[in-house]
Amino acid sequence: MSPDLWQRGCERLAVELPEQQFNTWIRPLPPALVSDEGADAAVVSVRVPNRFKLDWIRTQYARRIETLLADIAGKPVRLELMLAPRDAAPRGAAAAPA
Repeated sequence: MSPDLWQRGCERLAVELPEQQFNTWIRPLPPALVSDEGADAAVVSVRVPNRFKLDWIRTQYARRIETLLADIAGKPVRLELMLAPRDAAPRGAAAAPA
Protein backbone atom coordinates (compact mmCIF):
# COMPACT_ATOMS: atom_id res chain seq x y z
CA MET A 1 0.00 0.00 0.00
CA SER A 2 1.30 3.40 -0.92
CA PRO A 3 2.46 5.43 2.08
CA ASP A 4 1.17 8.57 0.39
CA LEU A 5 -2.43 7.31 0.57
CA TRP A 6 -3.17 9.61 3.51
CA GLN A 7 -1.60 12.60 1.75
CA ARG A 8 -3.63 11.96 -1.39
CA GLY A 9 -6.76 11.60 0.72
CA CYS A 10 -6.06 14.91 2.47
CA GLU A 11 -5.61 16.62 -0.88
CA ARG A 12 -9.06 15.40 -1.95
CA LEU A 13 -10.62 16.40 1.36
CA ALA A 14 -9.13 19.88 0.98
CA VAL A 15 -11.11 20.23 -2.25
CA GLU A 16 -14.35 18.75 -0.85
CA LEU A 17 -14.56 20.43 2.54
CA PRO A 18 -14.96 24.11 3.27
CA GLU A 19 -11.51 25.59 3.85
CA GLN A 20 -12.18 26.47 7.49
CA GLN A 21 -13.36 22.93 8.32
CA PHE A 22 -10.38 21.33 6.60
CA ASN A 23 -7.90 23.69 8.27
CA THR A 24 -9.46 23.15 11.70
CA TRP A 25 -10.01 19.38 11.76
CA ILE A 26 -7.91 17.63 9.09
CA ARG A 27 -4.81 19.69 8.21
CA PRO A 28 -3.32 19.64 11.76
CA LEU A 29 -3.39 15.83 11.96
CA PRO A 30 0.00 14.11 11.79
CA PRO A 31 0.80 11.81 8.86
CA ALA A 32 -1.09 8.54 9.14
CA LEU A 33 0.43 5.09 9.30
CA VAL A 34 -0.76 3.01 6.34
CA SER A 35 -0.55 -0.77 6.46
CA ASP A 36 -1.88 -3.61 4.36
CA GLU A 37 -4.17 -6.31 5.71
CA GLY A 38 -3.35 -8.54 2.78
CA ALA A 39 -4.41 -7.85 -0.78
CA ASP A 40 -8.03 -7.26 0.22
CA ALA A 41 -7.84 -4.32 2.63
CA ALA A 42 -5.72 -1.62 4.23
CA VAL A 43 -5.64 0.12 7.60
CA VAL A 44 -4.96 3.82 8.00
CA SER A 45 -4.09 4.77 11.60
CA VAL A 46 -4.30 8.40 12.67
CA ARG A 47 -3.23 9.71 16.06
CA VAL A 48 -5.42 12.56 17.25
CA PRO A 49 -4.20 14.98 19.95
CA ASN A 50 -7.26 14.96 22.24
CA ARG A 51 -10.56 13.20 22.94
CA PHE A 52 -12.74 16.09 21.73
CA LYS A 53 -11.05 16.18 18.34
CA LEU A 54 -11.08 12.37 18.08
CA ASP A 55 -14.82 12.21 18.77
CA TRP A 56 -15.60 15.05 16.36
CA ILE A 57 -13.56 13.58 13.50
CA ARG A 58 -15.08 10.15 14.14
CA THR A 59 -18.67 11.42 14.01
CA GLN A 60 -18.32 14.07 11.32
CA TYR A 61 -15.63 12.85 8.92
CA ALA A 62 -14.59 9.22 9.47
CA ARG A 63 -17.07 7.60 7.11
CA ARG A 64 -16.23 10.05 4.31
CA ILE A 65 -12.50 9.62 4.89
CA GLU A 66 -12.78 5.81 4.72
CA THR A 67 -14.81 6.00 1.52
CA LEU A 68 -12.42 8.45 -0.08
CA LEU A 69 -9.31 6.44 0.91
CA ALA A 70 -10.89 3.20 -0.36
CA ASP A 71 -11.61 4.91 -3.67
CA ILE A 72 -7.99 6.03 -3.98
CA ALA A 73 -6.57 2.65 -2.84
CA GLY A 74 -8.92 0.57 -4.97
CA LYS A 75 -9.78 -1.67 -2.01
CA PRO A 76 -11.50 -1.38 1.38
CA VAL A 77 -9.77 0.83 3.93
CA ARG A 78 -10.39 0.83 7.67
CA LEU A 79 -9.69 4.13 9.41
CA GLU A 80 -8.34 3.81 12.95
CA LEU A 81 -8.53 6.97 15.03
CA MET A 82 -6.63 6.87 18.33
CA LEU A 83 -5.43 9.30 20.94
CA ALA A 84 -1.83 10.34 20.57
CA PRO A 85 0.26 9.49 23.64
CA ARG A 86 0.78 12.38 26.01
CA ASP A 87 4.28 13.72 26.60
CA ALA A 88 5.88 12.56 29.84
CA ALA A 89 6.02 16.18 31.04
CA PRO A 90 4.02 19.19 29.92
CA ARG A 91 5.80 21.39 27.41
CA GLY A 92 7.84 24.11 29.03
CA ALA A 93 7.80 22.39 32.41
CA ALA A 94 11.12 22.34 34.19
CA ALA A 95 12.48 19.03 35.39
CA ALA A 96 12.15 18.41 39.12
CA PRO A 97 15.38 18.98 41.04
CA ALA A 98 17.26 15.85 42.00
